[in-house]
Amino acid sequence: MNHRITGRRLAAALVTLATVTAVTGTLVTAPAAVAAPAGATAEGRCAPAADGLLPVGAEVASTGAFGYMTTCVDENGTTVIQRHALDGTVSTFANASAVYDSWSDWMVTNSSGVVSAYHPVSKTYSNHVLSGDLVGVAFNVVYESRPAANGQGRELWQLRNDNGVVNKLKISDSFGNQMYQRTETGYKIVAAGRNANGQATAVVLVQGTRATNDGPVPYSTHAVIPVPLGTEIPTGSVGGSESWDASATGALTATYRAWTVNRPDGGTQLTAMGNGPVKHVPLTDIPGKAVLAGIIGDTALYAAQRDPYAGPEVLTPLYARNLATGGAPYKVLENFSSVAHAPDGSLLVRGATSEADGLFALGKDGTTTPTLVASTGRLVALDVTGTSVPSTVSLEKGGVNAPMTFDLNRPDATVTVVLTHTRTGKTLTARAGGPGDGNRFTYSWNGVLDGLSAPNGAYTWQATATTLDGTGTDVVSGAFTVTRTANPHDYTDNGSADLLARDSAGVLWRDDLYDWPVDGQVKPAKRTRIGSGWNTYKHIEAVGNIGGGAAGDLVALDTAGVLWSYTGKGDGTFGTRVRVGAGWGGYKQLTGGSDYDRDGRSDLFATDAAGALWWYRGTGDPAKPFFPRGKIGTGGWGVYNQLAAVGDLAGDAGGDLIARDTSGVLWLYPSADYRFGPRVRVGGGWGGFSQLVGAGDVTADGRPDLIAYGPGGTYVYRSNGTTSGAFTRQNTTLYAGEGGKFTSVS
Repeated sequence: MNHRITGRRLAAALVTLATVTAVTGTLVTAPAAVAAPAGATAEGRCAPAADGLLPVGAEVASTGAFGYMTTCVDENGTTVIQRHALDGTVSTFANASAVYDSWSDWMVTNSSGVVSAYHPVSKTYSNHVLSGDLVGVAFNVVYESRPAANGQGRELWQLRNDNGVVNKLKISDSFGNQMYQRTETGYKIVAAGRNANGQATAVVLVQGTRATNDGPVPYSTHAVIPVPLGTEIPTGSVGGSESWDASATGALTATYRAWTVNRPDGGTQLTAMGNGPVKHVPLTDIPGKAVLAGIIGDTALYAAQRDPYAGPEVLTPLYARNLATGGAPYKVLENFSSVAHAPDGSLLVRGATSEADGLFALGKDGTTTPTLVASTGRLVALDVTGTSVPSTVSLEKGGVNAPMTFDLNRPDATVTVVLTHTRTGKTLTARAGGPGDGNRFTYSWNGVLDGLSAPNGAYTWQATATTLDGTGTDVVSGAFTVTRTANPHDYTDNGSADLLARDSAGVLWRDDLYDWPVDGQVKPAKRTRIGSGWNTYKHIEAVGNIGGGAAGDLVALDTAGVLWSYTGKGDGTFGTRVRVGAGWGGYKQLTGGSDYDRDGRSDLFATDAAGALWWYRGTGDPAKPFFPRGKIGTGGWGVYNQLAAVGDLAGDAGGDLIARDTSGVLWLYPSADYRFGPRVRVGGGWGGFSQLVGAGDVTADGRPDLIAYGPGGTYVYRSNGTTSGAFTRQNTTLYAGEGGKFTSVS
């Protein structure tokens, strides 16, 4: 550090303490959580890992033109005091156990209970035995609290070493009025600096009682003390009442004098007096007690008071807040543990950024940007400081992704995200992008898992952050739920339509479509073999949810006229078939999937040889999936060679039917009020298709669609929501080049 050496030397202080627990104007606490450099060991925390490095356990205590002073508690509990000169020389002080930050170029040491002034140039000592309690050091003056001569309360004294002679002065004020005479019980010097006139000044907090006609009244106050020996506390400088405790900290600049006080809720409030009205700033972003590290310009720097019992993995960030504008706080350091105040108003801070651990200068350029002065060679332990993952993910509409963000305390890392579907155990592993602003890593999940639209239900997520050099990791985890509206043709509980196709060998296949168009087309995501032996059935029909489960079911009619039902398990497989009943061989067409009566269950429709249309209402009971049949149409349905239950195409709430006659003309039967309305001609030319399938909503627009399969190709007919111009044809890669491969598609 290149401090200018002034003609007038100032002072810092070293005092004997049993343990280093707190120092006026500085914090001496546990070190930051860090990753040790190569070759470093757990021992020797007060010795540098290599030449030129700062010991990992060192805390800064004072700074000035000479360099800086550090304290460190070694493995035996011994406090090591060291002077780090500007030329890199490090000197250890014997018989010294603590250091006071004095905002000056001087140091004051204490050995065996004796306060001693130390001049960094002449290296001369002069001793003085305290008569009371040392309560602070500012510049070249030591402050002590003594019992009052009259036996009532305490008095505040200044002591200064002048060339070996210790001069003393009582500076507390009696205020001259016995009725309102104050009896001070506690003093604390919380800050020193220079006022607008360049005068060396200190801020003292005072606690005591005030004598009134009604008896003694407790009070707390503050005063500004000119540091030069021989000046008492000005009567008019005593401020209003506020509550402070032994952990109070402060700052003093040419513009501000500030200190921390207690809030009734157990937190901390920052009181700052400067240009304009007194500012009372509740530091609500800090849990519990906060400490004020200093003020640079209009910016106050503060952190949570570190728990002495917290482990080294607990980081204490240093925050900044502009007192003039009242802007939002922002982070300056990832970790903060001690501070020393330089004569030029800048700060020397022990802590860590996301890239380095050591001592940082703040304020030399008038900003809060940290500049590394001395490094320990360690890096801050990697920490995921914040996450944002939605608790519920709706994948109902295409193109709606699930955004996830992970905030790290350092940028030189990667973040790997693992998503796991709880029911099936299927996982997805992906790399989050970043780092972005604030070391933020982002991942946007597109709703695909194992090559398919992701199934509904509970998921867990885990994000593993790893440093680029592999020396550190941090893992966070959580859970979310995927939801979407059920699709009657969905056998994998992922909201997307599944098409079932039987080949000439009797093998049944399932094509799982994506739940939304890909590049403007309906595309299959994955084909799965269900099993063989399905040639025993002359008709296979997807009928939606008739068994009361979460997935679609199917029915199959064998050559003996027995109808069987297969309940979907929701994982793409089916349960053991259940015999619905015999006598179904007389039906020419079977179709299911529409909810005709709007009771929430899919229904089945059948046409017989006489041309009648029969309705089998779904029960929701897999053992007995249908109620007894009811006749809807008495005749005329025999002209149709294809029948498809397509759901509510026309927007009239009921389940509609599509029927193709032997001339290749397609007709729409809209339903409303538990009946089918007059048929509407859709158009001709449909005779080239061997299968028409009401596949549910495959275009992700909220309306059910139709899929047509045949030797001339497969097409998606997107519902337009009207009876006039019911469909718009779209190309698809489903069954591309396979128009003659399958004997049944449903």
